[in-house]
Amino acid sequence: MSDPARSPAKSTAQPAGLPAADPAALPDLGEVIRAGEWRRALAVSRLNGAGPDIQEALEAVFRFQETVRARRYPSARRALTDYREALAGGAAAAELSVLRRAADPDALETALNALVAHLKEPDPEVLAAGLAPALAQPLTRAEALNIQGVLLALQEESIRARALFEQALEADPGHYRALTNLGNLDIESGDHAGAEARYREVIRLNPEYDGGHHNLGVALRRQGKMGEAVRSIRRGQRLGMKRSREDADAEVKAQFAGNPLFKGMRWVLIAVVILILFLALRGAVT
Repeated sequence: MSDPARSPAKSTAQPAGLPAADPAALPDLGEVIRAGEWRRALAVSRLNGAGPDIQEALEAVFRFQETVRARRYPSARRALTDYREALAGGAAAAELSVLRRAADPDALETALNALVAHLKEPDPEVLAAGLAPALAQPLTRAEALNIQGVLLALQEESIRARALFEQALEADPGHYRALTNLGNLDIESGDHAGAEARYREVIRLNPEYDGGHHNLGVALRRQGKMGEAVRSIRRGQRLGMKRSREDADAEVKAQFAGNPLFKGMRWVLIAVVILILFLALRGAVT
């Protein structure tokens, strides 16, 4: 089972149903990890005072889930790197052992590579075969199903596409993009009220998702609700611009992290800045 989605920002909010005052009444962290409830596991680890390594590892897994849901694969790769570092730096805690088995980093990397490599595959059968590693992992299964559904929707196989989007939501009820795609199929079939309901649920799951706001505006416009439609579309445009900037920043960071030349340039720039500050302090620079 996967956690319902929220905004990708890090949160320390206590999930519903967790006791606030009695640590002894908290659920067993290992059981929550085995259930794949990553948001809840992170909250439990903070409430019961788990070691920093387990908290960092759980935070990285949670970020991996959120960024895969958002199709921000470079950010997901950074989260996976952070996860590996947390696992490597941790002691042989029982929770870390459970976590390694529940979310094997090597398997997650293979799954993520499959998502990236087959994102633009035009053949449904080749796509399904190529996405097999991602379909096998709970943290990436919904995304793999969603990719297949998008391809079939583009090929006007709406019945098969709908079935795949529904399977994606069964695998991860928080996969708001799969839910958005179901709303898109509703729009195409003329069910504008049904699409509106889906898009409102998308926004509840992730209030910062630009596509949810924009598509809600379209559904409202089709029903003649022009004032609210305009507000939703404008909100989507603002969030879309914000997302574009964030994605561009993430891509630049990924290039710097993966390119030895860029890494060397970074240290050169730091050295230049230090030299300038040194000279300024000596009065050589005015």
